[in-house]
Amino acid sequence: MNASPSNKIASTQHLKFGIARQNIYIIFIEFCSTETSNIISFLRDNQFAPRGKNIDSIDQLLEAFSERSWDLIICQPQKSAFDPYLMARTLAELEKDIPVLQLREQPDKANITEGLLNNIQAVIPRDDYPLLLLFIQREYSYLQSRRSARLLQLQLSDSHKRCKMLMDHSALAIAIIHNQKIIYLNDAFCNLFGFQVHNNLLHKPILNLVASQERSGFSKLLAGFIDSGQNMQPYQVLAKRADNSNFTAHLEIQQVHYQQKDCIEIIVDNTRNLHTEHKFSELDAITGLYSIDFFTEALESNVKLAHRGGNNCHLLYIDVLNLKNIRSHLGNEAFITIARDIADILNEEFSKSHLIARLNDNIFAVIYLDPNSKKTEKLAYKLQARLNSHVTIYKQEKLQTENVIAIVTLTDTAPSAQQLIERAQRAIVQSENSSENPAKVVWYHPKKSTATSSHQQQSIVQVREAIAQGKLRLLFQPLVPLVFASEQQHYEVLLRMIGTNNENILPANFLSSFSHANLNEEMDRWVIAQSINQFRHELDNNKQPKLFISVTDTVWEREALLLWIAESLRKSRIQADHIVIQISELESANKLAKAKYFVDGLRQLNCLVCLKHYGSTNNSQSILQTLDPDYVKFDGSYIRELTEEPASDLRFKSLLSHLKNLGKVTIAPQVETPKVMRLLWKSGVSIIQGHYLQAPEEEMHYDFDQ
Repeated sequence: MNASPSNKIASTQHLKFGIARQNIYIIFIEFCSTETSNIISFLRDNQFAPRGKNIDSIDQLLEAFSERSWDLIICQPQKSAFDPYLMARTLAELEKDIPVLQLREQPDKANITEGLLNNIQAVIPRDDYPLLLLFIQREYSYLQSRRSARLLQLQLSDSHKRCKMLMDHSALAIAIIHNQKIIYLNDAFCNLFGFQVHNNLLHKPILNLVASQERSGFSKLLAGFIDSGQNMQPYQVLAKRADNSNFTAHLEIQQVHYQQKDCIEIIVDNTRNLHTEHKFSELDAITGLYSIDFFTEALESNVKLAHRGGNNCHLLYIDVLNLKNIRSHLGNEAFITIARDIADILNEEFSKSHLIARLNDNIFAVIYLDPNSKKTEKLAYKLQARLNSHVTIYKQEKLQTENVIAIVTLTDTAPSAQQLIERAQRAIVQSENSSENPAKVVWYHPKKSTATSSHQQQSIVQVREAIAQGKLRLLFQPLVPLVFASEQQHYEVLLRMIGTNNENILPANFLSSFSHANLNEEMDRWVIAQSINQFRHELDNNKQPKLFISVTDTVWEREALLLWIAESLRKSRIQADHIVIQISELESANKLAKAKYFVDGLRQLNCLVCLKHYGSTNNSQSILQTLDPDYVKFDGSYIRELTEEPASDLRFKSLLSHLKNLGKVTIAPQVETPKVMRLLWKSGVSIIQGHYLQAPEEEMHYDFDQ
């Protein structure tokens, strides 16, 4: 026996939601007034303020649409000429966003399926008011979300129009470029470069506005800027006007989204010579270098970039030790003269790619955008010697400065900008306190414990036991050719430690102790020896594998390892070109000479070489040219960007074309999804690797013919 509506109302008082009473406007299709009143009363008791209208025909429905905006339609199965399914389809044709619910006597699966196929949001038992309430709450909430989204889209469109209008009328010279061509410019930009009409510049290369001797460097900056991840970068370039006269343009370059494309916005500082108060906040008024506030912001930006990995750089902190003393004895004019001389020297020593600033009276600083520590140190010694030897003539007096330079490296663990500056100051103080003749170029080195921690000792013991007791295993992951023809079966060798429950422990969880335990060479020998044994086993089964084996960077200078590899290959009667030794670009960046020594030794053995993590540093091309590997394996970030940034597909193809022209076999790792697989299939990459194909396993049994 069905409960009465009043009982249903009483039984559902616990369904109250902690929300304000909401107005909801409902159209009822062919309901009697009693049932309509019951539903409205029920909704009113459950946090709604319903307003209802009974409709009996399509004409009445269309008339109701002209009266107001409706939130919900409740119908029942067809009883007359009014077809609820036709009504629902009509709503879709009219693009009316009104959810429709249908009440039926004991609906079965067929009724529910039929309703959903005809744009009915839900088919509900006629006497189940609590369920009806839940569906009304859900559909009303969805409707409100859709309405809010449409409103936000309109507001966004209006915002874009306002931004466009502000750019059009801005006093700043603004241009937007895509693929190094101008796709937008405002009047200020057009006037600054001496052009009368926009069409003379629109869709023309931006390099047309740059002096010929600086086009190459500016083109390289633009080509890699979107990939660099930087929010904003200042740049100075010699610009060319319409009459071929030149001027020095101070630019701010940043990434923007314009006309559904990733573009670069260029703002030319056409007010710098006006010496406005705003520009003084970015520049040091005495030297013309950047101010401490601007420098700190730029340093913070580079810290964030370094945290992404593969973007190491250096902070050079220059302390002019006797500059304050000169000012106290000879006055402020002598002080200013020397400060400007130092600024001139810094501008001569560093290209525009690096950011130079004066932090206070006697402190200058440079963000040197190069990860090579040796190069940075060599440059610092050269700079320090030049600063110390420079003579400033002031009122017939010869003045010289005494300087010390501190170098701080920005890595993926770098602290904040202020802490980096404090590190440089600390390095100088420690150097002065540690010797009567302190060094003139000092490095900041984090304090290192002289004793090995108990945790590290435990890790060392664990690794030694794993080697001795056979608690290590090798896994093999296939590298599958796409456009690379080979009769051999390529596998990467991966090291794992066996846990107490026979699980695989990743190297990141136990290899960190090796720098303390000096186990690198022993571990590398174990991996190579086991790989050769497994290789021999595969040969005996009439297979032709080619194994990719990684070695640690600390063994690159050890000739004994090369001799051991040669002897192992000779004893096993394995052709050396079936072994591919993998070298990491990240490790090679700061040890390039050692890496080349090791690679040259491998070539004498006739082993092949793979450069992995390609593209993870700023010196990728230099490392590639120096090591000249047979295989090039991209850094995983390139593969991830293929699905996240559509524009990266073109950049990836361009890079592949360059490597193909060099005769390199390219490898794309971390292929985890069908979408990545499809993109790589079209890109022309030689070999792919990843869990989508097969996870690392103990046996080499991948079907390369599938």
